Amino acid sequence: MLFEIIIDCIMALGALATAATFIFVLRNQKGTQKQIDSLSQMAEIYSRHYQLERIQAGSNIYPKIQISLKNDMMWGLKIQIKNNSYPVEVYRIMINEARHHLDVRLKPKSDYIQIRQGETKTILPGELCRQQIYTFDASIRIYLITPFEEAYEIRYINTDKLNYYQSEPIPILYSKEEHESSKVQTTQVKQYSIHGGIKGTIKDNFPEVARDLED
Repeated sequence: MLFEIIIDCIMALGALATAATFIFVLRNQKGTQKQIDSLSQMAEIYSRHYQLERIQAGSNIYPKIQISLKNDMMWGLKIQIKNNSYPVEVYRIMINEARHHLDVRLKPKSDYIQIRQGETKTILPGELCRQQIYTFDASIRIYLITPFEEAYEIRYINTDKLNYYQSEPIPILYSKEEHESSKVQTTQVKQYSIHGGIKGTIKDNFPEVARDLED
């Protein structure tokens, strides 16, 4: 108990000191390069602040994410993600139905969808693929990274407007090169659909989708 109180005090003082230092630096530093260097130092301090948060919560602190589905007048499906933990970045969204599949991978890292601590972010898959999407019974997978070079997958299934299932964050392989090497905009959108009298599901007709869903 005493240890937790001490950690809380350190984090509170650290946050206040960080904010005060940030204001002081911007007011007193002149020159673009000096300000850039100072901002880099501030980013390092914030990173240490979040590391303290992880120590307080234990060695394994998973992101606390809450997903809900809404309807958008223009693009159809609207995914709302509420972040109750440290900042995260969404880099991939997968939506799967029996006869339709959408896979959006955002690149480079600067295009990732950033969600700050305590923020609720709206994601419109239809806007990302430039096509209206109307579904409330699909399975959805959200892939995200944290400031600690960790990656997670969260699965969400909405069987109807009242019943849904959301998994806990599932740790997945994090590759630093995958997230930081690409500087050119290479966002990938893959869509698969079955129309007419074609039998079977998306997984039956497209082996590459089946492999992704089984990973």
